[in-house]
Amino acid sequence: MTWASRAACLILIRMHRQNLINDDDIQPVIVPRNDKRLVAVPDERKQRLREHLIKELADLRKAKHLEHFASPERPEPTGFAARVAQTACSLCKGFCCRNGGDDGFLDDRTLARVRLAKQALTEGALRQLYLDRVPSASFRGSCIFHGSRGCTLDRSMRADVCNSYFCGGLGTYVKSCDQATPALVIAGDGDKMRTSSVLMP
Repeated sequence: MTWASRAACLILIRMHRQNLINDDDIQPVIVPRNDKRLVAVPDERKQRLREHLIKELADLRKAKHLEHFASPERPEPTGFAARVAQTACSLCKGFCCRNGGDDGFLDDRTLARVRLAKQALTEGALRQLYLDRVPSASFRGSCIFHGSRGCTLDRSMRADVCNSYFCGGLGTYVKSCDQATPALVIAGDGDKMRTSSVLMP
């Protein structure tokens, strides 16, 4: 049993003793938690993003039939699973964004999708659309778009992996969500652990 699993069990036992829940009537959803600090985004990071976008958009000019090449916009979870996912991501504060680097996973297939949706924009204007979304401060060692209130990109502008990825505990929950069972989100561990209230369907 992992530390997070033991912590989840202790929380559930404590809630049971306080008569807040009955036996086996709650689903724990265990996620990590981002504990990095916000730092100013230096011009060097913005320049690396600019160069990445220039390259990817130049590659797009060679593509034929963008509608077949573009990645689809992945739908969000719905119903009770959506509430649990929103709560989990809010408590987690973007741990999974740590690998986004200076390009936010943006690739030619994502940019093709955005290009098709915003056909009135020139290539330069599309590039500027992304550069304008870089926050003044982002979390240290995380994605350039990872600001104080989460991702600064609209869902329609994000890379496919950002729209489709769920971390281990949340991914397992979303796939097997029992819409009738209450859930409790547990984020992080140790003194940085945070928990949600019991989420009722």
